[in-house]
Amino acid sequence: SHLNLYRGLRSLTCRCTKDGWTKPVTNQEALAAAVSGENAAIYAYGVIGALLNAGPRRRALEALRAHQSWRERIAQLMPGDTAPTPGIAYDFPMQVLDAGAAIALAQLVENRLVVVYADLAATCEGERRADAVLAASECATRAVIWGAPSQAFPHDASSN
Repeated sequence: SHLNLYRGLRSLTCRCTKDGWTKPVTNQEALAAAVSGENAAIYAYGVIGALLNAGPRRRALEALRAHQSWRERIAQLMPGDTAPTPGIAYDFPMQVLDAGAAIALAQLVENRLVVVYADLAATCEGERRADAVLAASECATRAVIWGAPSQAFPHDASSN
């Protein structure tokens, strides 16, 4: 089935809404969100790489491998078979028909994963927190390399 890319890359931390603050997530919920986000990123980078040439395509393939690695690392932290499975396909928030749109999608994917990993870092300690921070940092770096403006604080612009 098709999944919405935003659903795969959603942030789960406390948010202030018109009804007050939402409740914090558990570590297992944050792990599941990270795996779902990586699943969506892997799908997106398959499309992104197909629309790019030369250096940008190599960069997309490197990002794809990084996201596959993080998905496996995070999924191993979940008990049993509880890691979310990837969707067959994902709907993108924009049409992705050319290199410009592919780069914009890469920026979006990476910036959204920064938030997902910041959420994960907030639910764990020690080495697991360091790994989540590292993953967020890698995503933020890739977003800037793809041309996204740097952000002092990770945020999900769609939740405002």
